Amino acid sequence: MSSFFSLYFCFIHFFGVIAHEELETFVPIETGDVKETTALPIFPRIDKDTIQLGKHDEMICDSYCAMGRSSVYDALHSFNRRRFDYFGGYMNVKVNAALERVRKKGFPSDIKKLYIEIDPLSLTVYWIAVVGPSEDGKCYACIDSRGSAGGGLSAVNGQISSMHRGYPAMQPKLILDFNEDVLQYYEWDGTLLPEHKNFINIRQKFYKYATDCYSEKTNSVIVSLNYKNTGYDTINDGHGSSNIQAKKVVSSKSKVYKVKSGDTLGHIAQRYHTSVSAIKRLNHLKSDNINIGQLLKIP
Repeated sequence: MSSFFSLYFCFIHFFGVIAHEELETFVPIETGDVKETTALPIFPRIDKDTIQLGKHDEMICDSYCAMGRSSVYDALHSFNRRRFDYFGGYMNVKVNAALERVRKKGFPSDIKKLYIEIDPLSLTVYWIAVVGPSEDGKCYACIDSRGSAGGGLSAVNGQISSMHRGYPAMQPKLILDFNEDVLQYYEWDGTLLPEHKNFINIRQKFYKYATDCYSEKTNSVIVSLNYKNTGYDTINDGHGSSNIQAKKVVSSKSKVYKVKSGDTLGHIAQRYHTSVSAIKRLNHLKSDNINIGQLLKIP
């Protein structure tokens, strides 16, 4: 009966049919006996409508539930996937696919925002990522992460160097150091606990990887990635690696713009939805200085 209740609770949380009030009441059931009710704190959810997006940005939202899985708290922090059973949220795969869509529009890609929320009662992870054109002149081609349930920072840091080695010639940049003490309602095997006093620390470091994606020869965005640990159902079978090219995108014919009084490279780049660095590369400019009447190729 308790397993049925747990699965039902996970299902209704996932589809958002529970209306949260000031306090929720949870009635644990064992062998048909109803125990004393326990007042639970509200689980807040981020309002997606409050997240601002740029003109070419894309928001990706998803969730996954660890209820009913082995070692539930290990499953809870499987933001990408677990090696031994491939369970997880496949966040890397979904964000990397969105980054590729940005590059196919002709922009260097970037992960601009990343939000993660964990509902400890339903063992559900909710996440939101915002991707779009890079604004710092770099192309962030992919995301990856390593973490631990209960192992703390030392357990996480011990995995970071090997993860970085999977992306040779790319520069890692930390985008989120997720660190949350999740109230423990279950044993690690998923058995409901009679009391909820302990916490499980979920720690995960998320990195984005920058690469030189602009090809002056073809005037396009070309990224070659050696994907690893991205899961069964997408890039490859999870055991090998394959090279993926996110090609082109921009027409090989450049626009030409004649500089007017008051123009700056920043204003021109914003007007044509490109970057200052891309304009400078295409026009072999060594500084941001431009002159009235100067002709600029616009990527």
